[in-house]
Amino acid sequence: MELAHRQLGFGLELVQCQFLDVVDLRGLQATSLDLSGSSVRAMLADGLAVDGDVRLSGCIIGTVPGEPLSLGTGAGVVRDGVQGLRRIAEPSAEAPLRLADARISGSLAVEELRLFSSGLWSLFAPRLQVDGAVQGRSLQATGAVYLRDARVAYAVYFHGAHVGGIDATGLSCGRGFYADWGFQSRGQVLLRGASVESVVTFHDATLTGPRGELILSRLSTPRLRLDLRAAPPGRIVLRDAQVGALVDDASTWPASGRLDMEGLIYKRLGSITPLSVKDRLAWLALDREAGVSVFEQLAASYQAAGDERAVRTVRHALERHLRRGDRLTGRIWGAMQDVLFGYGYAPRRALLWLLALVAAGSSWFSVHEPAPVNGSGQRAFEPVLYCMDLLMPVVSLGYRSAFDPVGWDKAVAVFLIVSGWLLATAVISGASRALGRG
Repeated sequence: MELAHRQLGFGLELVQCQFLDVVDLRGLQATSLDLSGSSVRAMLADGLAVDGDVRLSGCIIGTVPGEPLSLGTGAGVVRDGVQGLRRIAEPSAEAPLRLADARISGSLAVEELRLFSSGLWSLFAPRLQVDGAVQGRSLQATGAVYLRDARVAYAVYFHGAHVGGIDATGLSCGRGFYADWGFQSRGQVLLRGASVESVVTFHDATLTGPRGELILSRLSTPRLRLDLRAAPPGRIVLRDAQVGALVDDASTWPASGRLDMEGLIYKRLGSITPLSVKDRLAWLALDREAGVSVFEQLAASYQAAGDERAVRTVRHALERHLRRGDRLTGRIWGAMQDVLFGYGYAPRRALLWLLALVAAGSSWFSVHEPAPVNGSGQRAFEPVLYCMDLLMPVVSLGYRSAFDPVGWDKAVAVFLIVSGWLLATAVISGASRALGRG
């Protein structure tokens, strides 16, 4: 059927029909279009302009292929290091359903649509404009769906859809992107640079095959749900995404090294099951190349929630993370600061060390009392005050200069003096770092 570039002042309704040839609707203008339940070899509708709804629910479009294809098999490396499909030559891209540059004033209903393709793409619709919603519940496609730079005023629904992947790079959506409740993709799902109001959800979704990945870099949305049905075999890329609330499930986190969240900004974290700050630190560790910003973002979210203890724990973990890249001397000094004072985020630890050294030293000197200097004996010996005087690097209580230990007593005294200097240096260094980050 050939209706290319026709202008119809009425709706076109061809329900439950069988078309043996290609349906050519390129440039067609009509008030509505309904092909529900029809069987079509291929439908070419680039530049289609419809004032109402386009209904393709229950249609079968295309011929049965041999092996289903998945998005990501032709991946190339882009500037930010994230793998994605190279720029497509749109005029030559083959798909059983083409809607490039189509304008639909109502909704696009493709519920229970079955698309069979011999190539990578099953639905090819770059720059599609829909003033209503894209209803894709239970859509099945042997290939991938291409919605690059599409504009949807309401929402995109792919509840229970089974596809070879989705490329919705640059998508603008007014009410949400729902790939949930049984959604399944054999390839990459890309929402790079997409702007979606309300929510982007992959609740109860499944990513299968070696290319089952979520590429959400530079995504902007108020709420993102990543509580999938099972852990994905591939990566989850959240690089430079901006999210209001991020909800996930620890049981479906990707494997170590397959999470990229450098530059991710979020205001609040949520989870299906309660997670401790240690659990969240384990989540950060899944990104092996995580930088300072990843830890600072987690600390900021706890800061906003008023959990100061969690903030200190995260920043303590950040210091440990930074020290791993130091030279040997830096790692040794970092380990010493960690043990003595927790890099400034565990101040009570320094007090415990001080009390332990005073207790140990006073126990020793209560049994091994050092002799007075020059045998004067003008000051009575107090083991506790003597040890405190040895441990304090600057302030003097007068006991250190009043007594002269020898032998093992002198070795213990020197040990206390050195420990005092190390403890004071670590405290000052850690406190200045903590105050600087705070």
